[in-house]
Amino acid sequence: MATSFTSNSTSNSTSTSTSISNRRQRPRQCPRQRPRQCPQQRLVIYFATACIIISIINITTNSNNQAEAARPLTPTIIPDNDDIDYSHPEYIEWEDGPTSADEFDHDNNPEICGLEYLTMEEWEAGRYWEKDKPVLVKNATDGWKALNHWKKQEMLLRYPDAEATMGEARLVGETGPDEAGKNLQPTTVKEFITKHMYNPLKYFFDRKISIPKGMLQDCHPFPQPTRTFLDNPTAGEKYAPSKKKKVRSTPDRELWRDHLAISIGSDLQGLTFHHHREAWNIVLFGSKRWILWDHARWNGHNEMQWRLTRDWANDAHVTSADWIRRLYPEPNRTREIREYGHDCIQRKGDMMFVPHRWMHMVVNIGDTVSVISEVGLGGGEGLKNVDFSFDPNESSDDSEDYWSEDWSEDGPPPGWYRESEDGPPPGWYQDSEDDSEDENEYYSQD
Repeated sequence: MATSFTSNSTSNSTSTSTSISNRRQRPRQCPRQRPRQCPQQRLVIYFATACIIISIINITTNSNNQAEAARPLTPTIIPDNDDIDYSHPEYIEWEDGPTSADEFDHDNNPEICGLEYLTMEEWEAGRYWEKDKPVLVKNATDGWKALNHWKKQEMLLRYPDAEATMGEARLVGETGPDEAGKNLQPTTVKEFITKHMYNPLKYFFDRKISIPKGMLQDCHPFPQPTRTFLDNPTAGEKYAPSKKKKVRSTPDRELWRDHLAISIGSDLQGLTFHHHREAWNIVLFGSKRWILWDHARWNGHNEMQWRLTRDWANDAHVTSADWIRRLYPEPNRTREIREYGHDCIQRKGDMMFVPHRWMHMVVNIGDTVSVISEVGLGGGEGLKNVDFSFDPNESSDDSEDYWSEDWSEDGPPPGWYRESEDGPPPGWYQDSEDDSEDENEYYSQD
């Protein structure tokens, strides 16, 4: 038994040793039933998976940025060349100038514009200027002498020496016309129309100019609520013994007064994104494309404001036309305006009402002339040399002291330009929930 056991043990040992030796000599292969345990195959699978993921990311990115890829990546730069002749006497009337209607006009599809159209009777009966909703009002210029007196050649005959200012719409829109400083230049109606109007860097716009009385009368009857002040400028005044005169309990900054601002610009001109007090804008000649964005949507979200309105990738404040061409097609911007704003065309005779602090920008379609009334906009006192002497990008100690008096624990008041490490770059219009300060500091109009 012992011998038999030893023989069998030796035989088994030899067989086992031979089997181990054979296994060591064969190339290592993966068992078919457990392929994932093979390092070589796992490496191939990981590599293939990574390629698939990268492809999905690329497809998604290309889809989201399809509009971006189809347009230039940098802002359009317009050279400032005073040697170019911009007179164009062949454009005899406003309608004769160049127009970008094929590119910028549309039919106010409700899914794109979405504004309610009103008659002037509906506007006044419903007191829509007290509501937080933009509207378009038809036939606002019915009965206006300006329809004849403000034709291009007629305006040159009647009001050639009327005071005016001109500047680059992009820069004026960024600071506001009241604080544009040396970005504006003094001119007259005749000089602007005959020499500078078709310069893409020159836009006629200001709210401080002293408008001849005849030009204001050409726009009667004013729509409400501006007409109320014209009919009775002393309404609401009461005698104050301490002042020994009648005073109004409502401050001027809260009144729709009878002064108008005038805007004249060629095709593609228009102020960039900005906001201000309630205002109406009436087009006498030409058309405007408006982009409006609800204040309730962006209030308190400065980075959201900056990213939608500016070319943040290039840290640039672009023209209104450039914004529509290059930035608006980006899906996030398009969706934001579709859901929380309006994209509308205002035509000759239409009045656009812009509520308090609704962000907006405009692009002229053809030569365009319009008038604007805004809460707090007083009579133009005329411009002085000092109005054109300061650099709007530099603040003085006096201005900082003035603003600091109104600052609260919540920070600077609306309209104050502020820079921080986490926020938008300098020049972006900050916002606050405190609306109690003097709203006249806002820049305005289109």
